[in-house]
Amino acid sequence: MNGNLRNRKWNVERRRGKPLSFYFPLLTFISLILLVAACKKVTKDSTHQSDEYTCPMHPQIVQDKPGACPICGMDLVRKERHGEEMKITNELSVLLKPTNSAVVSEIKTVIPVKREVEWTTQANGVITYDTRRAVTLPARFGGRVEKLYVKYNFQQIKRGQKILELYSPDLVTAQRELLYLLESDVNNEVLINATRQKLTLLGVSNVQLNQLITSRKELYSFPLFSSIDGYIVEETELKKLTTIAQQAPSGIGGGMIAEANVSPSSSPTANSEILIREGMYVSQGQTIFNVINTEQVWAEFDLNQQDAEYVHLDEAVRISFNNSGSELLNAKVDFIQPFFSTGKSFVKVRAYLDNPKATYKIGQLITANFRMIATGKQWIPASSVLDLGTEEIVFVKKRGIFRPRAVTIGRRSGDWMELVNGIESSDSIAYQAQFMVDSESFIKVN
Repeated sequence: MNGNLRNRKWNVERRRGKPLSFYFPLLTFISLILLVAACKKVTKDSTHQSDEYTCPMHPQIVQDKPGACPICGMDLVRKERHGEEMKITNELSVLLKPTNSAVVSEIKTVIPVKREVEWTTQANGVITYDTRRAVTLPARFGGRVEKLYVKYNFQQIKRGQKILELYSPDLVTAQRELLYLLESDVNNEVLINATRQKLTLLGVSNVQLNQLITSRKELYSFPLFSSIDGYIVEETELKKLTTIAQQAPSGIGGGMIAEANVSPSSSPTANSEILIREGMYVSQGQTIFNVINTEQVWAEFDLNQQDAEYVHLDEAVRISFNNSGSELLNAKVDFIQPFFSTGKSFVKVRAYLDNPKATYKIGQLITANFRMIATGKQWIPASSVLDLGTEEIVFVKKRGIFRPRAVTIGRRSGDWMELVNGIESSDSIAYQAQFMVDSESFIKVN
């Protein structure tokens, strides 16, 4: 007991003997350790408290740790602290471009392909008369109309039918000259034959001439006969009919159907009275009437210039008759003629139709279907083209983004469209162009 007490007393006395500088380094080291630990804790607590996570689609959702949005299920992202700069990468720069400049998406793409495409194109047309089968009935001598046997335009007549009777003072004088020679100078055959020939050239038939010589009495009126079967029409009405027939194809669907549906039995001037009246005078050589023979007619069509290269002579064409119960007619192309009008070029295509029973009417509107085959052309799906009204565009993919580009489109065949120009054959375009448009302000074609 006394020994232990002496030891503790000795230790105390020993400590008291140490100076204060002996403990200073130890205290400094311990203080530094405590200070570093406190700073780390404060930094960790500050960082933990400042980090917040939010939903990109629903910014009202804010959490203090990563997770999923309770509304849409998207992963939460850390909110950037105020003043912190974000590094713009190449991928981010693409996303920051204006929405009307490019689209970033992964969709199906296609490239233009060369293929043989068959399609059917339509051309509007009209039935018109065959000009090779139209004749004029002129007056071989001047005179007065004594009797008129036709009453209205497009009246049907037969070959040899009497049209009218004319009184001509010149013809009466020529008859009297012949009668005088037959009575006073019967042996003058040269002069008699010359007078007979004069009457023949003026239009007197051999029957009438023999009747004159037999009766020895001049005729005061001479008839005018038709030389062919057909429909009689005056010159002014014939010009109207030709004009309407030429304008009919371009007027289809524009209010011209009723006006252009003309025929010998139902024309805009059908059954209209003729202008020539009994008692009127006609001059020598004047065309009194025209006679149109319709046993063969023309079916004429206006074909687009871009389709003309695929139509050839003797190729089949299928004709349908508008506003009619007639069956489809199979014909062939007999004539192709370039025709220019008002600065626009198109091709006049003609087919000859036999019409012995007057089944097809002059001026009747018709539609032709031409079967065409194109080879060596580039085609793209119709779904890849977006029609803006004033132009057509496609979306070309470059470096993972789609940009709108204007193209020129030709003909269409089913689900395919002919590509004229605008993109290269190696360009990839969006297969579906419609779904890439969310508003009309989206597309900005440079």
